[in-house]
Amino acid sequence: MLAAALAPLACAVASTPAFAARHRAHPSAHRACAHSGARPSARNLALIRAATLCLVNRERRRHGERPLRRNRRLMHAAQAHTESMAFEDYFEHVGAGGPGGGTPLARLRAAGYISSSHAAYEVGENIAWGTLSLATPRAIVAAWMASPPHRANILDRRYRETGVGVSPHPPVSLAHGQPGAIYTQDFGVLRRR
Repeated sequence: MLAAALAPLACAVASTPAFAARHRAHPSAHRACAHSGARPSARNLALIRAATLCLVNRERRRHGERPLRRNRRLMHAAQAHTESMAFEDYFEHVGAGGPGGGTPLARLRAAGYISSSHAAYEVGENIAWGTLSLATPRAIVAAWMASPPHRANILDRRYRETGVGVSPHPPVSLAHGQPGAIYTQDFGVLRRR
């Protein structure tokens, strides 16, 4: 039995106009992303994060959007939430507490991504889990792209930065003993006064 699930979230504070210019597809938009078919393990999480970001940026380029830049604070928030879901056995945007818990905004503030010196921000979050072959970066990004709200987060032209969190431990109550993984991708853009 293969299993997978998804959940999107997007929120914004202060209105900002959409970027007017669309960017042409980059020549590397069709290049293969290394390790995109690998199953996450404790030893390859950096490769899995890189493959996930590569696939997301390939989709953005394919749709005329700028690639997202890695942000260590977003990655920290995403990883903390991923581990919270994995080890506290839940699958939701609002956590059970601790460093990975709380709301997405609380996690991004705790990670130092959003501070009072910023006038406006827009953030979003995609989460997913899968077992067996549905736990690979390729399967997760394909599932996100097939879901309109997740796809909207991935292709949102306002987002500039991202962080990916991955755990090779899917929620026990959902995976029913099968090996798999759980993912969180946080998106953001900060606007200064």
